[in-house]
Formats: sequence, structure tokens, C-alpha cells
Amino acid sequence: MNHRVFEGEFRVEGDKRILQCHSRGDKRYSPFFCYVKAFGTTDSIENHYQCAKRFEGCPEPGNWTAARYWKRQGCKQIAWQIGDRELPVKSNEQGTSFALDDWGIQYYIALWHRHLSQHPEKVEFARQFDEFEDPFKRDFPFSQADAIRVAAREGVEALLPYFAPLKQLLDTK
Repeated sequence: MNHRVFEGEFRVEGDKRILQCHSRGDKRYSPFFCYVKAFGTTDSIENHYQCAKRFEGCPEPGNWTAARYWKRQGCKQIAWQIGDRELPVKSNEQGTSFALDDWGIQYYIALWHRHLSQHPEKVEFARQFDEFEDPFKRDFPFSQADAIRVAAREGVEALLPYFAPLKQLLDTK
């Protein structure tokens, strides 16, 4: 993973075309600039995801900057509020990030599934690239670059298994 931030829509490295899926790259693939409706509210993918976080002893974040603030203040994330369900956080084995099957990660992937399903032109455009990069990913288990890669290579519906448990849980009301 290349950790330097390339400020442009894509870059070429050798014979590989690499789509930049972040806010300083191609903004069409940044969660800050991609909007979806979830639970009756239209907002950016980033805001939906960050506002679902619940921190011990802290008020609900009203936007992504508030969630970032609580994390930087040392508040421990204890749950996700997804719709009317409060769901536990699942950490990876190292305890440094979320597990791939974490409810919030599933929610993030579901938001991308909805957005890309509503914008097939983005998937079609992404198919011309060999790689998909998010230099801000760090140890996040499934970034927007991963969602776009899966959708471009295998189709948007290939994202479904990544959030099937969450979908099943929300559908059983």
C-alpha cells in the first residue's frame, strides 16, 4: 500500500492505471462526496458511517468531525447505532481496528453498495482501472477503494456477502 497521497483522479505506475478513491483524488469515489439515503436521511457515506458510532460517556456524534473529535479525546467506541439497533463493536485480532465482520464495517459496505447501485456509471468508469487506492485506509478492513474494486471487477452485487448478516438482522423486524 502506497501511503503517500496522490492529488489527482488517477495515476499511472508502469502499465497500471490506479484510480484514486479519496477526497484528494477522484471525489466521485470519496465517501465525503458520495451521498445515499439511509433510514430516511440523505447524507454522505462518511457522515452516515461516523454518526453511527457510539462512544462511552459521550453524546452521539452529529457529524464526522464530532466522531473524530471524540476519538481524539480518548473516548472508547462501544457500539454502533444502525437504524434502531445498537450493535457491539467487533475488533480485529490485533485490537487495532475493526474486524471485517464488524457491524459498522458491514454498514459502510452496505452504504457503498447502495450508492454504486444507484450510480452504475461510476462502476463502469472504474472498470478501466487496474488498481484502486485509498492512502488513508491504514488498517481499516474494507475501504471505499475495496468496495469500488469489488464492484468494478465482480459487479455491485458481489458486495452483498460482505454485509449479508447486517441485512438479515435489519430485515428481521
